[in-house]
Order: sequence, then structure tokens, then C-alpha cells
Amino acid sequence: MIKLAHYKLMGMEVSPYTMKVLSYLKYKDISWEWLPRNMRTEKTFQQNAKVQLIPMLFLSDGSAMQDSTPIIEYLEAEHSDPSIYPDDPALRFLAALLEEFGDEWCNKLMFFQRWFARSGSDRNR
Repeated sequence: MIKLAHYKLMGMEVSPYTMKVLSYLKYKDISWEWLPRNMRTEKTFQQNAKVQLIPMLFLSDGSAMQDSTPIIEYLEAEHSDPSIYPDDPALRFLAALLEEFGDEWCNKLMFFQRWFARSGSDRNR
């Protein structure tokens, strides 16, 4: 049985964590609405934020949650068919390990490329 729900995802397209949740919602074909975090939505964000991080998912009951991994775990419990997690416990552990590595360590490479990588013309000096 398919559960129908409507969620609102607040974030920014430059955020890899927002894109992680957005990709999940699209993959699972879950009904959602995009709310960019900007000056017009900042008051709503501040009223619901526990920490100053995106993404923020607004649930149909009006509550909100943050952090991409708990958001996806919540959504997966609500929309589990088909599951994104392997059935085998060892493979599920590896999937969780890879997700944690991506969230906590691969972002360092992204930030390095975004803020510290030299431009092409600087490399020749």
C-alpha cells in the first residue's frame, strides 16, 4: 500500500546534504514541495531550526526535522517499499559506513575544491 504524504523540503541547491534528501525524495517518488532557504523563508527556518543547518524537512503534521541522515531514515520508515537498504546485515553495515564516510569525509574534498583550489591561471605560476 502506498502512503500518500506531502512534505516540504527547505534547503539550498549548493548544499550536498539538501541534494541528498532531494535525490531520495525523487528516487522514491514521494510528494514534496521545494522551499529555498532565502530571505523570504528565513523567519520560517529560524522558528523551526534546532541548529543552523540545512536541509529541513517539514512534515504533514507541521513539525520539522533536520540532518539528511535522520530525515532519510524517517522517510524510509514511512515509505519503505522498495527499501534503499540491503537486506543482508553485513551489506547494510557497509552501506551505512559508506554513507557516513561520504557525509563526514568526502565533504572535505568538496569544500577544498570550492574554496581553496587554485584557478587554472594560478596553477602555472
